[in-house]
Amino acid sequence: MTQQAPEQPPGQTTPRRVDASMSLLNNLMAHPIDEGYAVAARTRSKQGGKDTRSRHRILLVVAAAVLGFLLAIAAAQNYRGAPAAEKQRKELIDRINQAGNRQTDLRNHQSQLSDEVRGLQAGGLSNDSTGTALQQKLDDLELQTGAIAVTGPGIKAVIDDAKNADAKEGRLLDVDLQQLVNGLWTADAEAISVNGHRLTALTAIRGAGSAITVDYSSLTPPYTVLAIGDTATMPARFAQSSGGQWVQYLVSNFGVRSTITTEDSLLVPADATIALRYAKVRPR
Repeated sequence: MTQQAPEQPPGQTTPRRVDASMSLLNNLMAHPIDEGYAVAARTRSKQGGKDTRSRHRILLVVAAAVLGFLLAIAAAQNYRGAPAAEKQRKELIDRINQAGNRQTDLRNHQSQLSDEVRGLQAGGLSNDSTGTALQQKLDDLELQTGAIAVTGPGIKAVIDDAKNADAKEGRLLDVDLQQLVNGLWTADAEAISVNGHRLTALTAIRGAGSAITVDYSSLTPPYTVLAIGDTATMPARFAQSSGGQWVQYLVSNFGVRSTITTEDSLLVPADATIALRYAKVRPR
C-alpha cells in the first residue's frame, strides 16, 4: 500500500513556487524594458550621433565655401576698381594743386593792388605836414598789424624734426613752434614769418593731426622762421628767453635739428589775409 503525501491546506504554496515568483518580480523591477528594446534604442542613439556630426561637418563645409566665394568676389571688385580709384586720386591731387596755385596768384595780385593803393594814399598825404605825420602814423600801424611787407636785418632760424623721428619722439609740435616764435618776440623782433606766412595778432599756430598749421595753412618741416630786428642784441636776448631755452632743450634731448644765423637783409611778407573792415571819410 502506497503512502500519499498529505495534502496542503488551501491558499498555501510550496516554498519553491514562492522563490520562483519573487525571482520573476525582481527581474521585472530590474529590467522593466525587454533587452531587445534596449539594444535597439542604443543602436538608434549611436546612429543619431553619427548623423548629427555628419550634418555639422556638411554645414561647416558649406559655410567655408560661401565665405570663400564672397571673399573672391570682393577681391575681384577691388582689383577691377583699383584703376578707377587711382585715377580719381590723381584728379583730386591735380585739383588741389591747381586751387593752391590759383590762391597764390590771387594773393600776389592782391599784394600788387594793395601797393598801388598805398602809393596813391602816400601821394595824397604828402602835400602838407599834417598829411606827412598821418602817413608816418599809418606806416607804423601797418607794420604792427602786418599789413605791409618789411625788409631789414634779422635772425633766420631753421628748425626740423630729428633725423630718425617717429610718431612719439623727435617730431616738432605746434607748442615747439609757438615757443620759438614767442622767444623771438621777447627778443624785440619787429616782424616774423614762418615759411612765408606773416605772423600777426590774429595768426594761430596749431596742430592738425601730424601737421602744423600757421594761419590755417598746413606746413611741412623744415620750418624757416624769419625775424627782423637788431642783429646786435637779438641773438643774445633770444638765447636767454624761454623760447631759446626750449629750442636748446629739444636739440639736446630729442635730436631736433636747429640752425640760427643772423642775416643782413631779410624779407618778411605782408599778411595776405588782412582786409579793410572799417573806414570813414577824413574831414576837410
